[in-house]
Amino acid sequence: MRILPILLLLSLAWCVRTASAEAWVRGSAMILEASGGVELTVPAEDATYESFDQPTYFSGIFSTRAEADGSAIIYTSNGMTLAFSGEGYFSVERFEGLFGIRTGDAPDELKETRSRMILNLRRGELLIDSRSLTADSKFVVQTPFGRIASVKAVLFIRIEFDYRSGIYDFTISCTEGTVRLTDLRQQTYSIYAGQRISGAGSYLAPAVEVGDQTDQIREQFELFFDTLDGLDLSQIDLAELGAHTEALPELEDESTTSFRLSNERPTQESKRPRVIEFAPRAESITPFRGEVRPPSDHQAELF
Repeated sequence: MRILPILLLLSLAWCVRTASAEAWVRGSAMILEASGGVELTVPAEDATYESFDQPTYFSGIFSTRAEADGSAIIYTSNGMTLAFSGEGYFSVERFEGLFGIRTGDAPDELKETRSRMILNLRRGELLIDSRSLTADSKFVVQTPFGRIASVKAVLFIRIEFDYRSGIYDFTISCTEGTVRLTDLRQQTYSIYAGQRISGAGSYLAPAVEVGDQTDQIREQFELFFDTLDGLDLSQIDLAELGAHTEALPELEDESTTSFRLSNERPTQESKRPRVIEFAPRAESITPFRGEVRPPSDHQAELF
């Protein structure tokens, strides 16, 4: 069943090398470790996984639910590592990679030169190592209270929600790189290495506080780095991981698109004329003015 996707990926790589071009591919992912109550759904494959005794490979667009005792370590085809723990919900809504030949690489070595990812975290804890991304990649985490953007960073996000009061309690911190939070009021907060942002309140206008990392957050990062050091990445089957990628139609670069649109001028032939015609007034069904009838003989005698 996996032979056809592998052949397609190899043919894509051959085309990229021979044409000295680049190609967009939808990424893939796998679960390295999982424990407790974890459920992973992959819409493209119409599959749901609840047991992870063996490494599980799947398309890069997926959603994960974890119970209070559930946790999972996810590795993506662009080299990122995600550690998710519940109780909560987390999903990948967009995952695209631009593959080509990097400067200085071997002429026959195909690597990802750019990545675009959009994650969605509703509740739970998520530790992210995005240091494998290139500087011109785009990485965003959507949350109920705003958007978190970072590239080449190690960050921690925790979101709790009280259903009775409708109050969110969240913490965002990073130990490498820079993270930016843009809330729903379009206010932007920058989080540098060693800092944290804590907030509480409604998703529209939470009260935000900026400060240093707590001991608990530092312990979270230390545990995450220990987990990364203990991972045996040699167990990853790169062919199987590549078999779950999907070649995408050629996507136009955003800067190229804006430049092209700014230089395009509508021609006279492309303009569609607008003609407004007034319809003739319709004939009245009833008289426009009332007509007074002459009094009858009986009415004339009364007056």
